[in-house]
Amino acid sequence: MNMKKNVRRSDDRDIIRTMIPVVTALFVLMLSAAYIAYRMVSNYNYNERWKDYDECGLG
Repeated sequence: MNMKKNVRRSDDRDIIRTMIPVVTALFVLMLSAAYIAYRMVSNYNYNERWKDYDECGLG
């Protein structure tokens, strides 16, 4: 009976050790996607703000 607990505990540790890099990679991926979306919206708003000046030759 004691042997089964040790095997199970080892399996739990292996699962946790496997999940940590996966969760970290998913978090970095989501953070990168959010940053790219933020930059796209920011650049769009910047270009919209200065669009009138570009058309009249002041840009």
